[in-house]
Amino acid sequence: MQKKALILAVSAAFVMPVAFAKGGDKEEKGDPDSVVELYGKVYPELVFPSSSGATSAGSPTCTICGAAAGDNAIIKRTEMESSNSRFGLRGHEKLGGSLKAIWQMETEFHVDSNDSRFAQRDSFVGLSDKRWGTVKLGRMDTPYKEYGDDLSFLGVSSGNFTSTSGIYRHIGFGSQNNAARFHERRTNVVQYETPDWGPFDAKIQWSTNEAKTATRDPRVLSMGAAYELGPVKLMAGYEIHWDLFGLSLNSPSAMRNDKDQSVRSKDESWEFAAQTKWGIHTFEIGGNQKKYKEPNSIAGRVQSYQNNAYEFMWEARWTPTFRTAFQYVKATAGKCSVVNMECNTNGLEGQQIGLGFAYHFSRRTYLFVMGTLVKNGYSAVYNNSNQQSPNPGEDVRQIGVGIHTAF
Repeated sequence: MQKKALILAVSAAFVMPVAFAKGGDKEEKGDPDSVVELYGKVYPELVFPSSSGATSAGSPTCTICGAAAGDNAIIKRTEMESSNSRFGLRGHEKLGGSLKAIWQMETEFHVDSNDSRFAQRDSFVGLSDKRWGTVKLGRMDTPYKEYGDDLSFLGVSSGNFTSTSGIYRHIGFGSQNNAARFHERRTNVVQYETPDWGPFDAKIQWSTNEAKTATRDPRVLSMGAAYELGPVKLMAGYEIHWDLFGLSLNSPSAMRNDKDQSVRSKDESWEFAAQTKWGIHTFEIGGNQKKYKEPNSIAGRVQSYQNNAYEFMWEARWTPTFRTAFQYVKATAGKCSVVNMECNTNGLEGQQIGLGFAYHFSRRTYLFVMGTLVKNGYSAVYNNSNQQSPNPGEDVRQIGVGIHTAF
């Protein structure tokens, strides 16, 4: 009986404030002094990967790329993934006037396994004011990640093989170390968000990984903005990484600078995207440029790499129950430089094509079927698999079948 009473008490603590927020209490109707909300979405799926076309062993690859392996590395099998299924708690407390204290704790929820960790997704505490905006401290997605590449593939692309980030915001060689990716959730973050300025909003974020030394100061500055004009939404973002060495950590060992304390790194990217709605259709186009710089004068060491990427998304809601999505993403081979050596990026281009269908039982619950093809140039290892990694030149195909629900 005591256990049941405790469960009821905890449940009431979470449920009653939400009911008040919906107008369930006459005295505090509309906006209570304090609110706690439970929310989430879950979308497990069965995934069927396969591949072909790995570059033959001994064949030439680009200067800063790994050697061709010859064999296809992706194993044809059945996988179960939960992607970024999640649940969270969030709330606010009125502090007087238009000022509120806000907080959130969000947890990735792996329904297919038992390795979920508490509050490792966006989690923060902050102050929000209608006139002055919002300040948050904690762990959050970067504004660059939020603005652009905005149209989610059937609402399940986050952490999924349909995500465009592997080609659109990463580089296509090496170990695919995420120090080079402009699509991250940063820790040790301070973020400012503008107040409600009608069609315009913006965010700026600063973060450090607390590893500053006498010779290195790793940190990230990220910002983004959006402007909505009727059915059209324009978005832009910029991000800069200091001393993260995204280029070195993906280059051959003999070319790296990350262990040399006399070398610093500066990686930056800008992006632009436009989204429009036309009847049952939503379209999005975007592009970005990524630059990685590690100035040094040591023969054979990598100095720089730069490439561009482009994306096109189309979603259509044909009936209340039937929805489709299409994507096309392309990354250019780019250009590079190595000290006292010729550097080429031959075969470093990549493409991703995706198609998906969803059948809705309700707005929040639906079945989905989708597939993607990642086509790698003969030097590239662009990868959208959560469990396996391709060899240079290997084209990766994946098909997924799953269910989505939200609360």
